[in-house]
Amino acid sequence: MIIKNLLFLFLLVAIISNKALACLSITDDFNNPNPVINANFRFEPDISPFTDCWTGTIKVRSSQNGWRLIATRTGPTASNAEGDPSDNVMASDITLDFSVQNFGMADSNGAILVSPFSSQTNLSSIQYGTFVISGVSKTSNSCSSSNPNYYKVTKRLCLFRDFVFNPGSYEGQVSYILINP
Repeated sequence: MIIKNLLFLFLLVAIISNKALACLSITDDFNNPNPVINANFRFEPDISPFTDCWTGTIKVRSSQNGWRLIATRTGPTASNAEGDPSDNVMASDITLDFSVQNFGMADSNGAILVSPFSSQTNLSSIQYGTFVISGVSKTSNSCSSSNPNYYKVTKRLCLFRDFVFNPGSYEGQVSYILINP
């Protein structure tokens, strides 16, 4: 009797857990599924005028209506930079732009950029665990990377030379994770 009750309890917990877990999928530019997407950036400003930009896309698929795209940033961190540290490239010097498009049967109003990401901002807007996109509609019942229903998030970071930065190397990373609260 005890074994039968334990088996029933195990099955009940498995069913509840399965219902609680959302079908969530993020894929990168190469369509490789991963629960976390890491976007690395690296640049080396010199004396001449320059513009460095990093562009990438994320495809979001969810079978749940309430999903969130969260971002966390590290950097830019200076290495081999020479001069006054106040002239190093800071996160506030890098512009950040997001756009969201729906593909397939995904609801065109189902993914909403959260302020300040609904307009051009700067990289310092991303701190630890920053809420970037609110998903209010599921894409479909499948999260397979071959499913044609998804939201495409285009992200673009740019550093424009409008004043003198210390020459050297600067590196950083923005990590994206898809969650279902």
